[in-house]
Amino acid sequence: MPPCLHPVAECEVLFPAFDYISGEQFSVARCRRCAQVVTTPVPADIGKYYPAGYYGDKQGRRFPAVMEWLQEKLYAWRSGQVLRRLQRKNAKVLDIGCGRGLLLRAFQRNGCDVTGTEFSDGACRFAREVLKLPVRVGLLQELNFPDNSFDVVVMWHVLEHVSDPRPTLAEVSRILRPGGMFLVAVPNFGSPEARLAKAGWFHLDCPRHLSHHTSASLSRILGEAGLSPTWVSFLAPEYDNFSFVQSLLNWLGVRPNLLYNWLRSQSAKVVGGKRPLGSIVATALLVPVLGAISLPATLLLAFLNRGATLTITAVKKSPRKLP
Repeated sequence: MPPCLHPVAECEVLFPAFDYISGEQFSVARCRRCAQVVTTPVPADIGKYYPAGYYGDKQGRRFPAVMEWLQEKLYAWRSGQVLRRLQRKNAKVLDIGCGRGLLLRAFQRNGCDVTGTEFSDGACRFAREVLKLPVRVGLLQELNFPDNSFDVVVMWHVLEHVSDPRPTLAEVSRILRPGGMFLVAVPNFGSPEARLAKAGWFHLDCPRHLSHHTSASLSRILGEAGLSPTWVSFLAPEYDNFSFVQSLLNWLGVRPNLLYNWLRSQSAKVVGGKRPLGSIVATALLVPVLGAISLPATLLLAFLNRGATLTITAVKKSPRKLP
């Protein structure tokens, strides 16, 4: 597979974007060479765009206790769903970009032999030191896992952090056993929420998100990697309602992601400085209204396959047997 470096001459700019943390300017563009929608330019040092509190405080917390509880319950449900479809006991599970390790722990509690990966020691400190999970540091292609070594591979809101996802998906396919399952979730760039808010879309998150996916584009590159989608969902309750509210606040001109930063625990905040009074008042007035609208709106969009998040379970195709 030839690498696609998304040359500037081959990129058609769709709209300008920005990093709400640093204020730096970027663009969202479609690469004519590989058809992938990407963030340009790709930062030479992407690590500097992840503030110290990005992965949570020392106790691994990022949000209020009720939100953390909801996420934990949903992770337990998702891991159980994957394993019920897999129908293999003592499954070997790899979580690429496991972060705090909460989803990986859910698989472990379901009796799986688990391994995680992260791009830095800081990113996986909570998973390693508090949850005592085995996590390896490095890019997937550098870790040299053996062929056909995992029953399940997970990339939960991680693939969008990769500028060219094709080599990563090829590596996922290589290390999955035939019939093994790949659980991948990404923001849905084709959703009405994304199309309306554009640079203000909560899930755009440039430059941490380097590639942007629709159901069609993700299914296409999965198929190219020998991974066959078997189940698709456009609903993720831990993200959808909040994303709906925050994206509309951004679109209406409130300081970008003010509510998101305010909800994060004190040592996990990613934006400092004073909060504009006008944005605070607007947020306080609009959140109850937008919050009431968000539940029926996100459920309807999910039912119509237009939700702001996209989850696909894909199966590695078994090699054809010669007659």
